[in-house]
Amino acid sequence: MSQGNNGPMHRIIKLKRYERPPEGWHEEFLEEFRHRQRAELLRIPVYRLLWDRFHAMIHSVSVPPLAYAGAAALAVLVGTGILRSTASSPAAYAVSYPSYPVTIPKMQPVSLRVTPPSEETPPPTPMPPSYFLQARPVHNESPLSF
Repeated sequence: MSQGNNGPMHRIIKLKRYERPPEGWHEEFLEEFRHRQRAELLRIPVYRLLWDRFHAMIHSVSVPPLAYAGAAALAVLVGTGILRSTASSPAAYAVSYPSYPVTIPKMQPVSLRVTPPSEETPPPTPMPPSYFLQARPVHNESPLSF
């Protein structure tokens, strides 16, 4: 509801129009404002201030979308190059001994013939039996002495 020119707000504004702050009030206000701002900053932990500044710096950097595509393509090319270089040339390691670690004076031929315990033929198996021989004879001495 408006009361025209005679309303209470209109009278208050009319009275306040002639008020002026005292000399130096603006400088004191500004100094007090800055003092309160500094006091507020001192209450905030340092890690929070650093995080806010880092966050503001990151968001101010603008990276075009093509840069992400280029970085992904470069990563794929480098990965492919690394995989091809390791797959094409396997590493070979050589060990030299001052003398042979194992000497076998006489080799005897080995037969892997299996004879069934009886004259009956064994039942057919889906896979034939397999036998593996060790590459070196088994013994307790180590070929390398440490």
